[in-house]
Amino acid sequence: MYLSENRLLRMSTLCGLYVAQGIPWGFVTVTFAAWLAKPEHGITAEQIGPILAVASLPWSFKFVWGPMMDRFTIRRFGRRRPWIVFAQSMAILVLGSLLFFDDLPSLVWTDVPDTGGSLQTLYRLVPGPLAALVLLANIFVSVQDVAVDALAVDLLREDERGVANGLMYGSSYLGSAIGGMGLGIVVARYGIRAGLLTQAAMLFAIMLLPICFRERPAASDSADNIDAPKQRLADPSAGSVDFGELPITPPIADTPTLGTPAPALDAESDVGAARESVFMNLLKAFSLRSTLLGAFVALGTKIGIGVLTAVFVDYLIKQGGWSQEDYSSIIGGWALLLGLSGAAAGGFLADRLGPKRIIFAVSLLLGSLWIGFGLVPSALAVRPLVIGLMLSQELLLGVLSVSLFTLFMSISWPRVAATQFTAYMSLMNVSTTIGSYLSSLLVVRLSIAQILMVSGVLQIVMVLPVLLIDVKQTRRVLGES
Repeated sequence: MYLSENRLLRMSTLCGLYVAQGIPWGFVTVTFAAWLAKPEHGITAEQIGPILAVASLPWSFKFVWGPMMDRFTIRRFGRRRPWIVFAQSMAILVLGSLLFFDDLPSLVWTDVPDTGGSLQTLYRLVPGPLAALVLLANIFVSVQDVAVDALAVDLLREDERGVANGLMYGSSYLGSAIGGMGLGIVVARYGIRAGLLTQAAMLFAIMLLPICFRERPAASDSADNIDAPKQRLADPSAGSVDFGELPITPPIADTPTLGTPAPALDAESDVGAARESVFMNLLKAFSLRSTLLGAFVALGTKIGIGVLTAVFVDYLIKQGGWSQEDYSSIIGGWALLLGLSGAAAGGFLADRLGPKRIIFAVSLLLGSLWIGFGLVPSALAVRPLVIGLMLSQELLLGVLSVSLFTLFMSISWPRVAATQFTAYMSLMNVSTTIGSYLSSLLVVRLSIAQILMVSGVLQIVMVLPVLLIDVKQTRRVLGES
């Protein structure tokens, strides 16, 4: 049975693979972070921040994998299947390797050697073998993400994309909830080894889908692979889709499918010229005020939540009286559900009121919420208020993220829309990474109340340039194509 010939199988496989992307993300950023923050492990936000940073870092460079996947594949096994199976199996092996260590917290360096120079910088960026393994695992998960994105573009028909986007969007959230809430409960009740084993078993079970089902008949695979690199370069937007920062996934772009292939190029020289053309057009696209301001907003909009994610998990478990299971259930479960609801609402609001208004209004609300708690630090001792804060910020972040996707789609030049949009998504991921690293510096210098106020001010200030963006400038100045 082939994915290209069975709609239900096609949808089920894609959704399953998006669940598989979300599970490790939820596990590392919620379950594992909360487990490390337990007082008996001796790990603080100063180390948790960089660990969360290396988890998000590979997602900023997903654009590197696309050209490589287009160039290299094993045709007799399919165009995308080899990459999906390879990446997911390697992620399972890397995460499973943690089972061989009896004392995982000892793999985190709590003291940075005073060696000076680049070596000391490396210690701060990747604080120990545990962080290195988290980094490596997320590299493979990001590779799998790109391969599944490409598989979706290759297989989905035009009339399926709307439904598929909704299902895959929800599947990524479901995976994060399984990794954050589901595995969090397993770890809290049965230990970290049980959580790691359960995660490996789930990822392996999902991997059976691409192992058992081919993309399309072998003859179609071979023909498709021969023309693929040329087709991709003939149309810069062809087959290039970015689903942003996991678990949030913007819609699939309008890209050529098997039924509407881009015109093939005839020579390698044309392929080289196409590459150069994409690069020059991308520079041209980013030469405008609005597109540059968009890049600034993308780079700054997630710094605040990047800081607070690392700081909150450490504070709530060590000083707030929260158990690991409490944290995993609320942050990995209910908060994600509200984030999904906010994302759905964000798309509607951005269409009705315009993305600029929503981005500014939501950032103002979010920043004010953090500043308010910073001004009244005693509120952090009241559990219902803290739960309200956590749930509210996830709801607002869901609205904000989808509104940003809408804005970036609007200001991207159609000629290089997929590449430009991918650049914006990468900058948003870098923003989260910057915030995670920044948390390790702030936590040793400021109180939790002061960090909340700093994050709130950053959230408001970093989106002010959105008010100066002209969403029609790109097409007005550069044209529609």
